[in-house]
Amino acid sequence: MNILYIHGYNGSPFGSSYHHLKLYAAGHNLHSIDYNPEQPELAIQSIKQYVADNQINLIIGASLGGFLAMHIFGIPRIVVNPCWDPAVELPIVGYTDDTTVYQRLLNELLENINEKESRLCAGCFAANDELLDTRYKSEFEKYFCHTFDISDGHKITATSAQEIFDYVCAVNIALALSM
Repeated sequence: MNILYIHGYNGSPFGSSYHHLKLYAAGHNLHSIDYNPEQPELAIQSIKQYVADNQINLIIGASLGGFLAMHIFGIPRIVVNPCWDPAVELPIVGYTDDTTVYQRLLNELLENINEKESRLCAGCFAANDELLDTRYKSEFEKYFCHTFDISDGHKITATSAQEIFDYVCAVNIALALSM
């Protein structure tokens, strides 16, 4: 399986979260991509192109990367502690650019989620998330069918990476058994 990891705001495509995921991605190809948070529309287009060019089967997006991943329709996605509302959250962590494009992107996302897309995206929420806590979990559940809880905090650690891949394996087994 080809898996694409999308980092969060001020993150790195090959930072600690990537390396923790890589530990548990045995047998899978873990890719990563960088983006400019000041150009979210370009980031979404670049991610779509990367997915097509590299035959990506699953996207794992963390925080702001989770927000971007939610826009990549037609492919399974796991969004880890997703930044549901970047227009509200980004200024809190020092983002100084205009956030109106993020508000528009959120509105467009919510208008375009259908039943199929609702089932293709799973939200992963950490009870100890020091940045977003779980305040967006109930909002996420209004639009997407699948959520699960992980340990630790906002950043992906070795423990939460293992929990994410345990979920991936469980879902794959359930899909295989239902065929």
